[in-house]
Amino acid sequence: MITVRLHRREDIPYRVKWMNNPKVNKFIGDRLGSKTTLKEQTVWFSNYQKDKTKKFFTICDQKKPIGFMGLKNISKENRNAELFILIGEDNYRGKGIGKIAMQWLLNYGFQKCKLHKINLGVIKDNIPAVKLYKSLGFKIEGVMKDEVCSNGRYYDFLSMAIFEK
Repeated sequence: MITVRLHRREDIPYRVKWMNNPKVNKFIGDRLGSKTTLKEQTVWFSNYQKDKTKKFFTICDQKKPIGFMGLKNISKENRNAELFILIGEDNYRGKGIGKIAMQWLLNYGFQKCKLHKINLGVIKDNIPAVKLYKSLGFKIEGVMKDEVCSNGRYYDFLSMAIFEK
């Protein structure tokens, strides 16, 4: 059973493990394939706790953390935010868990946070993610050509969004 809880300090080692996994980090962030450290993520978490424009959650199977997701750049004035998700455990990807988690997060964003629009950015080559986002109702708003460079290769970046119903 998939559950979602607030992101906690004890999740930091999972963040490091998942963000350093080549199967995960090949399509995340603006530095594809980059690595992180326990120290960097500990500093990140301390900053996160002070930031009122971010709300992060840990995705669990029963009580076992398997990924994280959240909203960032939450703007109460504009009623929008950016969404992200990462399924960190290899054997949990491709099983519909991301969709379940995203539905929970979209509900949280639109119902609890009273958002009007939720944005996300995704590398165009991340076909499973693009397919998931489209299945949830996200539409492509723009394509940024050669936006991200990794190992001498350039990748297009899609800007996608969904609006409150």
